Amino acid sequence: MMTADTETFVPLMKRSKGFDELKKLVIDQGICSGCSTCAAFCERITLDENGQAQLAEGAECNMNIGAVQCSDEGTCYDVCPMVSFSKPELEKEFFGDVRKDQDLGYYRKIVAARSKKKDILDKAQDGGAVTSILAAALEAKLIDANVVTSRTDEWNTSADLATKHDDLIAGAGTKYVRAPATMKFGKSIRNARKIAMVGTGCQTLGATRAITSLLKDTIEKTKESDTPLDFTLIGLFCFENFPYGCIKEALEREFGVKIGDIAKTDITRGKFIITKHDGTTDQKPVKAFDECVPEACNICTNFTSEFADISVGSVGTDDGWSTVIARTEKGEKLLENAVKLGYLETKDEVNLEAVKKNRSIKQMKFDATSKKRKEEDKFVPEYD
Repeated sequence: MMTADTETFVPLMKRSKGFDELKKLVIDQGICSGCSTCAAFCERITLDENGQAQLAEGAECNMNIGAVQCSDEGTCYDVCPMVSFSKPELEKEFFGDVRKDQDLGYYRKIVAARSKKKDILDKAQDGGAVTSILAAALEAKLIDANVVTSRTDEWNTSADLATKHDDLIAGAGTKYVRAPATMKFGKSIRNARKIAMVGTGCQTLGATRAITSLLKDTIEKTKESDTPLDFTLIGLFCFENFPYGCIKEALEREFGVKIGDIAKTDITRGKFIITKHDGTTDQKPVKAFDECVPEACNICTNFTSEFADISVGSVGTDDGWSTVIARTEKGEKLLENAVKLGYLETKDEVNLEAVKKNRSIKQMKFDATSKKRKEEDKFVPEYD
């Protein structure tokens, strides 16, 4: 029961921002990236058909129903990659140091890599490095499950938990459509202990924020147990990731096909390339799909997925190879394990200037978008 004393005391407690502030600054202002991290750790939050965060039907934020503060600023706010926070502080927490290279982020080693496994090369994208690293990690029991993005025949996506080699192969290849990978990652804690996740920069950044705050004490408490909780993040180089409804309509219009006719998609050198089930290919300028690029992607500079154990992309290497950036000791060990077990071959020839150039293009988009948003008195996240 509230007494006169507690009525006086309660307003002095720090007010958490919670979902109301997240909705006001991020969702309503069009910069929710659809990373799904908030929904991963709060059962009151779900996603709409375009992957945008929303309160579940009939639900209210804990902060609005007299509940105890769920975390520093509210769980959803604390893990969101699109609010203001200090990236240098997050780097110190996650990597133990800050970046020396502003374009590439913090890293320990950079190589070009290509899978040596035919079943992976047949299905994977740009050399199959990601699938090979994960398959080798599963074999060596360095991980026991991985969150992969799968797709339907209509190219919609879902996030699934892969625990076997064949499951990984089924999830290989880039989808270019939003998928709730981080949501699956958070909920997988109930079913696995050594969990890996492949995601875009916003997804791995959201997961990193959760690992270094919300999950930090739990990770520490389980370190000496028989089943320690351990997370591995593999980030993908990313310019943009499209909402399903818009990109489906645009692909069918631009290429004159049904979405189900497409077997594979790729974006490279400014071209959006499709491969149909009959083996024929077609391509259009990627600019033809600008209408589907979310504002969140234009206000993001995180081209190389800077907050991850390993980051992987096609830029900077020859066709059929991937640029692999090992950012943590864990990431280095995963890379070495894949080579040792014969899943991966590597070489040192990486065109880092090409990677930096692409990151600078993201920066220019960010600068132009943030300038316009400020003129319109809209929120722009700050990361100093």
